[in-house]
Amino acid sequence: MVVKNLLLVLGIVFLSACGALNASQPKADGASWLQTPPADNPHYFYAVGYGQTLEDAKNDALSGISSKISVSVESTFNSSVTATRIGDDEEVLKNTKNEVVAKSKQIEYSNVKVLKSKKVGDEYAVLVEVSRDDLFRSYKRKLDKIDEKIQTEWELFQKASPFEKLKIANNIERYLKKTDAIFPLLHTLDESFNDASYTKRYKLYTKEIRKAKNGMKIKLVADENSESLASLLREELSRQGVKLSAHDYDVLLKITTKAKKRKYKSSNPNFANVVFALRKSTINAYDANGNVISNVVYKTKEGSSEGFEDAIAKTAKYKKKIAQMGVFNFITGNKE
Repeated sequence: MVVKNLLLVLGIVFLSACGALNASQPKADGASWLQTPPADNPHYFYAVGYGQTLEDAKNDALSGISSKISVSVESTFNSSVTATRIGDDEEVLKNTKNEVVAKSKQIEYSNVKVLKSKKVGDEYAVLVEVSRDDLFRSYKRKLDKIDEKIQTEWELFQKASPFEKLKIANNIERYLKKTDAIFPLLHTLDESFNDASYTKRYKLYTKEIRKAKNGMKIKLVADENSESLASLLREELSRQGVKLSAHDYDVLLKITTKAKKRKYKSSNPNFANVVFALRKSTINAYDANGNVISNVVYKTKEGSSEGFEDAIAKTAKYKKKIAQMGVFNFITGNKE
């Protein structure tokens, strides 16, 4: 009897051990990729994603790949073309780096392969593969297109008058900014990528643009209705390194603003006393010989419960346009 009981206990222990062993083994249906996806290699990225639909799961997997890439982008930024071009301005470097890392998490993928998919409970799971080579070629094409535009603008910059240089410089800087997130990404995708030719040119462009800004002297005059706009422009131009002069100048900016008073009926007591100023602001630019080199008109509307003059003096609409266009394009009306 004792022997039978002992054999029964041993049998139960053996069966339990077998069950535990089987539970720890990958399922026969090939779902081991859920726990252990293929490792990334010099040619491909891999990731598993989950979602309510197959598309959601795919996007989740790509988000995982983007997160991995962003870590590498952050580590390569300090040796990138952008960091070299910006130089020692630590605040600009820090802000640009944060922007670049953020953009690296929003990669535009193409030719994504879903290698496996499976329903797991209420969700779908997928295993995706992304070609490093395809991704590299895609972003290299983007860089080439932007670089072509930069070189076209640079040719115009070299032949332009001092004031025209400022307008063109704004375009060059806008294009250069578009390359900021591309260089670290290309290095991440292909460690052998050589950016020496870009570095040399982009450093030169940045140096000459700074020289053009620092060498420019602008005189700015405004009528009574335009004083707040004039103060805003002085602040923005100074931030760009442009010198403001009351006597010796390369460009004279004259700002005039005409305003009409409007008051609208409203049942809302918060708006009952609001007065609106319908403004028409004109900015004329003259060279040192008195020749008109640009002019632009902005029509804006501002309201204030403090009165008509206060509405005229508000700068929120101007600030918004300057943020969108850049101060030099704002002055000249140049949208590109």
